[in-house]
Parts: sequence; structure tokens; C-alpha cells
Amino acid sequence: MIPMLVDGPAIEPVTLADAKTWLRLDGPAEDDLVRALIVAARLMVEAEIGQVLIGQNWRLIGDRWPSENAVTVKVGRVLGVTGGRTFAASGASTPIPAASFEVYRDPEPSRIVPLERPMPGRALSGIEIDMRLGFGEAAADVPETIRLAIRRLILLWYDERGDSAGPEAGLPPQIRALLKPWRRVRL
Repeated sequence: MIPMLVDGPAIEPVTLADAKTWLRLDGPAEDDLVRALIVAARLMVEAEIGQVLIGQNWRLIGDRWPSENAVTVKVGRVLGVTGGRTFAASGASTPIPAASFEVYRDPEPSRIVPLERPMPGRALSGIEIDMRLGFGEAAADVPETIRLAIRRLILLWYDERGDSAGPEAGLPPQIRALLKPWRRVRL
């Protein structure tokens, strides 16, 4: 099934105040820049470890139910399933309630087991499952080593503004080392 972001996080794993403390900044003069660096650092870390960090709404879209019983979620830890739907050939949708899904968070990656498997009538994209992904809803739910990597990345980018190194240069080895325990291994 193909994952699609529906709504990004309402908060970031590192607050503006926390980032400004790390940068030793007072006053609001560079708040917009620091906010942009926080978002960019979170996105870079999420790409590096292969999972989202803080509560976000995602949708899995598939043509048919997988042959195995469970649907594997590869983009993040499942906080909960909010519902789903199947589509008839005409395009009409039939809802599947959230209670019709069981979530298994361990072992990683998370798995969703549909207790009902109504057959879609539409050949392509006939099934959708809506879910909430992340380590949790609060910044403190994100492991501290990941938050430290984000703060260090913000500091690096802030200090090296205008230099050749930037988000396009990739992550430095010391930040990659902080993230290594959280990185999803792809076989």
C-alpha cells in the first residue's frame, strides 16, 4: 500500500524557544529563520531514519488487501487508525470504522490488521486506511537523542549560513551517529 501525508504535525519536536536557547539568541529578529530551520531539520531527520517523528495524519492507499493478514506501515509508528474506506466501481465509498482495525506496534515496523476486509469494486486505489503516525503527540514523546540531532543540525545550519554546506550537503557523521539507533533498516 502507498502512504500519503494528509496533515503534517501541528507542533515540532523542538520548540522555537529551545532552538533559540541552543543558538544563544534573544529577541524575535530571527524567529522566522529559526522556525524554517526547525522544520527543515525535522524533515531531514525523518528522511534519514525512515519514519515520522511527531503526530501526523497519513493515508495508506491500495488496490486490494494484502495477501498476508497484516498491513505493514513503513513510514512511522502507528499511534492509531482513524478509519478507512473501500470504493465501488462507481466511485462510491463504503466506510470502515476505526474499531475494525487492530494495531500492532511491536515488533517494528507497526502493523495494522483489518478485522473486516470488504472487497473494493474499483480496480485501482480501491482501499484507503487513515491513521495517525509518530512517536507521540508531544515534543517530549520524541526520543531525546533524535531531538538532540535536530538541535545540533539547526545550530550547524545557522552557524554556516551562506557557506557551501547546507541541507543539500546531507547530514554530518556526528548527527548520523545520533540517529543510527532509530534508523529503519531496509532489506
